[in-house]
Amino acid sequence: MNKVWIIFEREYLQRVKKKSFILSTLLTPMIFPFFIFITILLIDSDDQEIRKIAVIDNANLINDSISIGDNLLYKSNLDINSLQTSILDGEIYGALIIPKMDIYDPSSINFYSKNVPSSDFVGDIERIFEERIRNRKINELQLDKSSLDKLRTSISMDTYSVEETVVSDSGELGVSKSSSSLAFGLGYFNGFLIYMFVFIYGSFILQSVLDEKTSKVVEVIVSSVKPIQLMMGKVLGVGAVAFTQISIWIVLLFSISTLTSLYFGIDTANTSQIINSQEEIDQSKEMVAGFYEMFASIDIYKTVIVFLIYFTGGFFLYGAFFAAIGSAVDNLQDANQFTLPISLPIIASLMFMGVILENPESNASLFLSLFPFTSPILMMARLPFGVPDWQLLLSIFLLILFVIFALWFAGRIYRVGILTSGSKITYKLLWKWFVMKNY
Repeated sequence: MNKVWIIFEREYLQRVKKKSFILSTLLTPMIFPFFIFITILLIDSDDQEIRKIAVIDNANLINDSISIGDNLLYKSNLDINSLQTSILDGEIYGALIIPKMDIYDPSSINFYSKNVPSSDFVGDIERIFEERIRNRKINELQLDKSSLDKLRTSISMDTYSVEETVVSDSGELGVSKSSSSLAFGLGYFNGFLIYMFVFIYGSFILQSVLDEKTSKVVEVIVSSVKPIQLMMGKVLGVGAVAFTQISIWIVLLFSISTLTSLYFGIDTANTSQIINSQEEIDQSKEMVAGFYEMFASIDIYKTVIVFLIYFTGGFFLYGAFFAAIGSAVDNLQDANQFTLPISLPIIASLMFMGVILENPESNASLFLSLFPFTSPILMMARLPFGVPDWQLLLSIFLLILFVIFALWFAGRIYRVGILTSGSKITYKLLWKWFVMKNY
């Protein structure tokens, strides 16, 4: 065990002392806010020219020009060929052709442009002419437009999570306001973060093992330690580096959150009182208080603890396989061939995340969040929506079992592969190494 610790210490200190680690740890949390700020700045400073769109209106739906954002629709008497030429010459952005139609069974309208228009633009055009056709129907049927407008109803639904904590002698249970949009965003962020870290630090393990093997340094090392001890030391060392980086980010996040709440004088334990006294706070404080209230429905401490558990489990699960592949191959090109089957469950987890977020209580969501190869990413995606404790504990238990199996399985390949070079690696050969005894 002492030798494993020595290797662990070497792998850990070798990485955390690098300037690249320090810079990435401090700068990475600033990347996303920076890009958001730049995007907002570019949008605000974007002074687009008015795009002209010619309309051939055979249904008499427009009488004058229509302005839609930066687009100006005007009626044209030219034919479609002339308008298409104008589009190619850059004189107009596009041409809209409205055919003669039965307003009770309207035909499709056609839009021509050099570039594919955005979905928002298409939706705006459709809504405008749907409203024009609706108004014509109202006139022809001699209906009262004001009465019909009153039939339109818009309603919003607030959601609340029922908590198990009893807050009164009558046995009334406490509730907290929830947000499906927040749960969706937080679930996606958690899952994607684990996906990213497993891939990045898994590749670090593979590269480290491969570098030592190709440089023949490993032949000197294994004269003093067993191959399985070397593998465990590497996996633990690189895992500790990732854990350190995430822990620093968590501390930074909580520090910024605490300083922000102190600066604005916000009681994070009772944000509802802040929102109810809007006259006493300025607009900035109101925005920050609203932000805190939005996150008040999320158990941040539970989320952080569960995130660290699944990150650790997912890293060791896949890190063991990356170490085994690194020990078996002689170059990075061969490694890419064998890492694909390992990467598929991770990639599939990201693909299935949409299914989880849309219906977190479905049977598919339950299975994928319990299956150890997908649970690190997909259980974290489900967590903000509320997961029963028994499902969470079962998922963690299964993940631990598979981590132990992965370390054992990878260790049996690693012990042979790390001292083998020049062989053409196949899955059959890997299996032979796995079942080999007394090596």
